[in-house]
Parts: sequence; structure tokens; C-alpha cells
Amino acid sequence: MSWKAWLILGVMTAGLLFLLSPMIIKAMDGEGYVRSQNSLQHIGLALLNYHDVFGKFPPAVVRDQGGKPLYSWRVPILQFLDTEPAYETFRLNEAWDSPHNRPLSEKTPPCFQPALGGPDGAGLTRYQVLIGPGTAFERDGLTLEDFPDGRANTILVGEGAEPVPWSKPAELLYDPARPLPAFGGPFRKAVHFLGYEVRRKPGFNALFADGTVRFIPSDTDERIIRALITRNGGEPVDLSKLE
Repeated sequence: MSWKAWLILGVMTAGLLFLLSPMIIKAMDGEGYVRSQNSLQHIGLALLNYHDVFGKFPPAVVRDQGGKPLYSWRVPILQFLDTEPAYETFRLNEAWDSPHNRPLSEKTPPCFQPALGGPDGAGLTRYQVLIGPGTAFERDGLTLEDFPDGRANTILVGEGAEPVPWSKPAELLYDPARPLPAFGGPFRKAVHFLGYEVRRKPGFNALFADGTVRFIPSDTDERIIRALITRNGGEPVDLSKLE
């Protein structure tokens, strides 16, 4: 093949790659954050269904009668997700890492994966609730009536920067006098212009108490994030700042 033929072939290949670039980028998971949002929406529906049945949200940490931590809130909401067999198999009177429960804890249910084939290992999840003063899971027994700041303005579940075993009682701890918890989604939000991805914005997805899911960019004003973490702080929140 002559050099001219090679040149023509090269130009045609480059042109084809240019035309297919949006699909290639999407295949490289530029839209992974959207699939993570879908997972959070399912979790939100399960939490609200749990609330409808029991009249309150599940405890962030399920404990035995002596107060010993057993497992995370992620276990009891399985009964309201499409992974009910895992819930029926899990021994609710034993710790997450008991000889019986440990094998179940080593495989993450699909609902707690930000996206199939995501970057985290088996048995891990990023979805964690916030525990601390004024948070949605400040104490056991909170209901939807305990959100004076508004359900649409209060985070229930966020993506943590570090994944944790899905059934382990490991959550995001909030202290108003200390730095923010380590949020961080596994995928960046793709920003498009004229159908093409121009950049990816770092941040994390968050499920709110009204069941909605929003992407919170990493450069969001810390005061806004703190206001969204608390359910009763009385701070005004402009959600348009998250766009």
C-alpha cells in the first residue's frame, strides 16, 4: 500500500473516531454519575417505604440489646429493594462479620453499587448516611416530621470518598466544629457542549429526604454543604448554587 493510501486511511480513521467520540467517552463512563444517581433513587424509595411501614427511618447503626453495633441501616432496607433474598438470608441477630453473615457481606448487593463495574472492590459501597448533631440520622427514631429545614434541603445519604463494607456500621461522621466529612463520588459529572464532553466536574451525589438526588460539585461553598447536612439549622439554602 502506498503512502498516499496509508494517509487516506489514517484521515478516514481519525474522522470516524471524531464522529464516534461522544459514544466512546460515554462508554468510558463519563455518565457513571447518572447511574449512581439511579442507585440512590432506589435507596431513597426503600428508605421512604421503610418509613411508611415502621413510622420512622431505620437506625443508622443496628445494635443488640446490650448496645453492641451489629450492622448498618443498609441491611434492614434490603426488604424494600429488589434484593430481598439477601435480606432473608442475613441473620439479623448477628454482627455483619459473623461467620454466617461475612460471606454475604463480601458481595455488594446491586443497589449499593454506584454503577456495575465501578472502581470499588467486592463487598464495598460508597453510600453512607450522616451521623452527628442536626443530621438526618442524629438519633434513632427520627421521622419525616423532624426536618424543619425542609426535606428537599436535607441530605439523607451521600457518596463517601472512601468505600466501606456495605453491611458494616460505618458512616459519615459530622461535627459542626470540625472539617466536613470526606465526600467524593467515584465518577465525575460529564459537562457537554454541542454534544461533546468538554470536561468532568468532581463532586458527589447526595440523596435528599424528599427522595430527590442531586450532584454536589466539590467547589460548592462549604456553608451550603453544612446547611444541607443539618435538618434543623435554620440556614437559608439556594439549591441553584449546586447547578
